[in-house]
Amino acid sequence: MDAPGAGPPQARHGQSPGGRTAAEPTSSAFAETRPGGKQSILYAWEFGANLGHVGAFMPLARALRDQGHEVHWMVTQPAVVGDFLAGAGFTWLAAPSVPEATRPGPPLTYADILLRFGYAEPRALFGLVGGWREAMRLTGARLVLADHAPTALLAARSMGLPVMLFSNGFTAPPRRSPLPNMRPWAPLPEQTISQLDQSALAAVNQVLARYGCAQLPHLADLFDVAEEALVTFPELDHYAERGPARYWGSLPSAGAGRRVTWPAGRTPRLFAYLRPESPHLEAVLAALLALGQSTVLYFPNMPPAMAARFVAPHLSFLDHPADIEQMTREADAAITYASLATTTAFPAGRQTAADAARTPGAVPGRAPRRGNGRRSTGESGTAGG
Repeated sequence: MDAPGAGPPQARHGQSPGGRTAAEPTSSAFAETRPGGKQSILYAWEFGANLGHVGAFMPLARALRDQGHEVHWMVTQPAVVGDFLAGAGFTWLAAPSVPEATRPGPPLTYADILLRFGYAEPRALFGLVGGWREAMRLTGARLVLADHAPTALLAARSMGLPVMLFSNGFTAPPRRSPLPNMRPWAPLPEQTISQLDQSALAAVNQVLARYGCAQLPHLADLFDVAEEALVTFPELDHYAERGPARYWGSLPSAGAGRRVTWPAGRTPRLFAYLRPESPHLEAVLAALLALGQSTVLYFPNMPPAMAARFVAPHLSFLDHPADIEQMTREADAAITYASLATTTAFPAGRQTAADAARTPGAVPGRAPRRGNGRRSTGESGTAGG
């Protein structure tokens, strides 16, 4: 594990069976999580929204608990995920946070996201890191699993704790300096990208200095950890030119959804997962209303006035997640807002239309992007399982 002030662990690079370059850590962050060796593990989720983050980790959390390990959760949306975690028999703490700072336009790089959430002000970042450090101390964490939680990475580094990145790709930028443009369809001057990196790095290094730790030469070094799990596919990775990487693909369903009864209506059956901030929402709902096909829609926080305009016998609106395994078996097509978990759940042969744009600033810590992965949805406009 890293000692305070020590450099990040290094990795050896090899070639994956499919010809893709794979990173092979010198030691596994799970080396001490074998049955019989009980450990305290902290799952850290700082940025993002909805159930996708905790849902992706849940199968692994259950497996670790079944082996006798303690799994603690630090989550950024306890009001959203609390019921789900309680149903699985877990407890949770709220992750430290600050209100999003106003900056012009959408986030341009991962550094730009950081600057919107505390990294523009060293004192604010020091306060956030202190909160993460105390959570790690109180839980007795021996390993941190970080899911879109850069400040947890910084806190763990300052305490010498090993970290495993648990990422959908977008939340673990490539180890390049400066961190790359997240919107490749909108080129940026190199000077702009470098300035964003340097601004965030300055705050990071001031905090590390207060804890007596070595400075980071580059902001990308923050993501040099003991092990990295990319829970996605190369074709759906937001960063097309990542370089050395090991992809886990998708994990088993977290079982967060409930079985549903299909409404009356014509076939083929449709499943839709939409959100209030999804672009073209009214047009999509109007089309589903006009089609007359049996349709199940998971639409959390749907405005009541909107719901009243689209009442129909063939439309069933849910305020809770649907059983995704049931949907993949019984739905003939799906319409989603490009959620990674939903997109990858549908097998090849099912048609999946992913909403190809996100509203700027709609979700904290997430950049507007063209679908879920530049190569799969940004170029074609659709994503299939």
